[in-house]
Amino acid sequence: MNKVYNSRLILIASSLVILNAAFGIAAQKVETTPPTREQALASPAGAFAYFQAADENAKIVIRAQLEKNPGSRDGLLLGQTPYVAIVGCSDSRVPYEEVIGAKSNDVFTVSLAGNVVSEDAIGSIEYAVKYLHVPLIVVLGHDHCGAVSACMNEAEVGGALPQLLGKIRPAVQSATKACIGCNKEALFSACIAANAKLGMDELLSRSATIRSLVKEGKVAIACGVIDLSDASIQWVVTPEFVKSKPVTPAAK
Repeated sequence: MNKVYNSRLILIASSLVILNAAFGIAAQKVETTPPTREQALASPAGAFAYFQAADENAKIVIRAQLEKNPGSRDGLLLGQTPYVAIVGCSDSRVPYEEVIGAKSNDVFTVSLAGNVVSEDAIGSIEYAVKYLHVPLIVVLGHDHCGAVSACMNEAEVGGALPQLLGKIRPAVQSATKACIGCNKEALFSACIAANAKLGMDELLSRSATIRSLVKEGKVAIACGVIDLSDASIQWVVTPEFVKSKPVTPAAK
């Protein structure tokens, strides 16, 4: 009887061990399953978990790159040497480095909704051209810009947004006057282009540093609009030396 009882105890204990191991494996799988994009959008906790996972993946990629080129990190720590400073929209659909095929240490980016030019944006660009010796400034808007659309449609917004949209309004007003008879889509495009031009003009008119460097030929400035469908840039204003450059006939 005792032998049967002991055998049952051993069997129960063994079953419990197996179940605990199974639950442990299942828990481990739950813990190590990376969060999905949908979970990131569902809650702040999901977003942070997704961010951490992306950060870990980035570390793996960077470690692999450093193993191939151990000196690359030392080069970055010596300082930044971008060749272009971009004032762009903070829209998440526009990764500026990818749009222009840039590599690390190529682009100095200032992003604000509607690519508006604030005092802080001016100061950041002044730092880039004066202390980093960046030779090119580009103000880039993009099609389907929500900030420009909100300004055009006089959207009811609160908080600090009315102040931001107020910086876009002069572009919308000037484009509306110039685009008489345009349909809604053409007017939207005209407003976006005018807003990019406004940003460029703001940098020149409000910053003596930028204006002086452009006048001396040490810095070029331009503006354009990115087409989200193919990442191409439709130039609104190109630097003076581009305008004066003879156009090479296309090969037949």
